[in-house]
Amino acid sequence: MLRFPRSVAIVSLVALLVATACSSGGNAPGTGAAGSTITVMSLWGGSEQESFQKVLDAFKTKTGVTATFESQRTNYSTILQTRISGGNPPDVAIIPGIGFLRQFARQGSLKKVADLGVDLNALKSNYPPGILEIGQVDGTQYAIMVKFNSKSTMWFRPDKFKTLGVSAPSDFAGFTKLLGDIKAKGTAPMGLGAADSWTLTDWFENIYAKQAGPEKYDQLFSGKLPWTDASVATAVDTMKSAIKDEYVVGGITAALGRSFTDGIGQAFAANGTAVIYYEGGFVGGIATGQTNTSLKVGETIDWFDFPAVGSGKTVTIGGDVIAAFTTKPGVKEFLQYMTTADSGTVWAGTGAVISPIKSVPATAYPNDLAKREAAQVANASAVRFDGSDLLPSGGGDSLGAALQTAIQNKTVDWAAFETQMQTKWKAEK
Repeated sequence: MLRFPRSVAIVSLVALLVATACSSGGNAPGTGAAGSTITVMSLWGGSEQESFQKVLDAFKTKTGVTATFESQRTNYSTILQTRISGGNPPDVAIIPGIGFLRQFARQGSLKKVADLGVDLNALKSNYPPGILEIGQVDGTQYAIMVKFNSKSTMWFRPDKFKTLGVSAPSDFAGFTKLLGDIKAKGTAPMGLGAADSWTLTDWFENIYAKQAGPEKYDQLFSGKLPWTDASVATAVDTMKSAIKDEYVVGGITAALGRSFTDGIGQAFAANGTAVIYYEGGFVGGIATGQTNTSLKVGETIDWFDFPAVGSGKTVTIGGDVIAAFTTKPGVKEFLQYMTTADSGTVWAGTGAVISPIKSVPATAYPNDLAKREAAQVANASAVRFDGSDLLPSGGGDSLGAALQTAIQNKTVDWAAFETQMQTKWKAEK
């Protein structure tokens, strides 16, 4: 069973990113497939898609291979599995969670990286220890991590903080007090797009990792600690102390009908009324590149650390791995290119992602938001990967649905949820 590497591997990764620039790693991919066309499928849209398109354009310039992007914004994992089952998979795809990576690999749908002619020994020189293991299933390399972001960033409007006379808190008690203070001044504090239930799992994971600690976090998201453990309900209650009707624009019911990107707009659109929006480091690129191009870093958009819960300050991150479903000409070249400093530098330059490639220089990041994001992870006492992505396929969606129930102050049957998760874990083996 795949296990995400311990925090030391992640810290070493980001320490390299914020260090002095390294020399470019590896040679450019060969161009023997020039003139070929491959499809690359992902759930990215908007500014995320625009950022990735710059990478695809650079790939075509380098190799002569056209990578056509297919965006599937809704029901991504279901549609991807349907295409696989129907014999019409994309050539390459972003895998929607580590649980799905295990599923696709074990059902024989993925191509082994080594079988594509990619030199695994050379690949290892491009990444810090532990990073390639994210894309392994049962010890075999099927996927490669191509980007990540901190998920412990709390986004806010500095201009509105100044007008309201409030400041960023250091702990969760201070955070809920901040929300109350902003509300008392006549403003609904937070935007929330809870129709996309993964936004709620990100809230839960941040709180749980800090409150219960990284060791229990590892146990919970590997099936070794039951969801009936008291630590789960405690984290949910802490989460609900912030996500409540009076603190969310329009209330909880409205938030449950609102998308992630619409939630960003509540704080950062030109007519946005909220002051705070929680989500990962990728919010910066979406907000400044898509929601409101007039935003100014440090003046009308910024972030502070997700507040500590008790003494816990564990940082959570999310990342994406890419894998091949075919061996068409151009696929090998694409996977090779995605492991080079060339691709990482282009992508980092958009300000939307942090690259896992060692030789991408810190100077590649275009603004203070991204540089601070990398430094935040580097300086964390512990780092853990997105827990819902570690669950068996479909587990993250189930957790998100449970949390949608919880924030409506309805009872969640965690015993039934635990039974469901254990069934999924057993089905993977």
